[in-house]
Amino acid sequence: MLIDILVFLVGLCLGSFVNVVIYRLPRPDLSVCRPLRSLCPSCRTQIAWYDNLPLISYILLLGRCRHCRSPISLRYPLVELICGGLTLAVFLKTGLTVRFAAELYLVLALVAVTYIDLDEMIIPDAITLPGLIIALAAAVVAPDLKLIGPWLGGKVMVWGVTNYRWLSLIGSVSGLILGGGTIWVIFQAYYLWRKEEGIGGGDFTLLAMIGAFLGWRAVPLTIFWGSFLALAAAVAVAVREGGFQARMKMPFGPFLSLAALIYLFFGERILRWYLGPG
Repeated sequence: MLIDILVFLVGLCLGSFVNVVIYRLPRPDLSVCRPLRSLCPSCRTQIAWYDNLPLISYILLLGRCRHCRSPISLRYPLVELICGGLTLAVFLKTGLTVRFAAELYLVLALVAVTYIDLDEMIIPDAITLPGLIIALAAAVVAPDLKLIGPWLGGKVMVWGVTNYRWLSLIGSVSGLILGGGTIWVIFQAYYLWRKEEGIGGGDFTLLAMIGAFLGWRAVPLTIFWGSFLALAAAVAVAVREGGFQARMKMPFGPFLSLAALIYLFFGERILRWYLGPG
């Protein structure tokens, strides 16, 4: 239990950094690394270390800046809490392994992508492209046969490939290609139909990263669940606003991210339930 608490606290600190990424990365006048200390968005005063403790400082300051008393968004402690919970969940799933480090990057990246896409309608390549490299490296260093799955794994083994690292890497590369390729096909089909872009370019690399981390079997389920969640959200917005708007714009990244998290923690169980034993 003490180890679990420590991992959760580390996750809270990582969540504090994710807040920095969410706020600074889309802004060309700011850097994730500079300035080193966080600033109040309202008065631009540097925040002291004792006012920047995850969760605790927000509670002690009653959600306000110590200097200008401007309210601090509830999003900051919420992101910290989400990242703390996800860090602990990944640790309980994998233990302290190389796979833990890889999947930790994935979940934190998905949280950052979600909020950046909600705010700015963009998905930065600075998050997803390094994720592709990390996913492929993890597939080799910490091979996972779930990336390739029994069907494709069986086909490849018939061709004489039996090394676990190669099988894992093939599964990761297949997920990368299927993820990015599927979004590209959807993009092209919508453009031919409507003569306009219906999906952002960042969704290419996002789903490619998800496929590289989780394997090719995660791609169709992520797209299906993400589309279902996006449709449910669109219906909720339409009900609130009194009808659908012809040009309604909605970021797809948050829904793909949530669907990927569902697959990460429950995907294998769902596949076994759906496909049956063996």
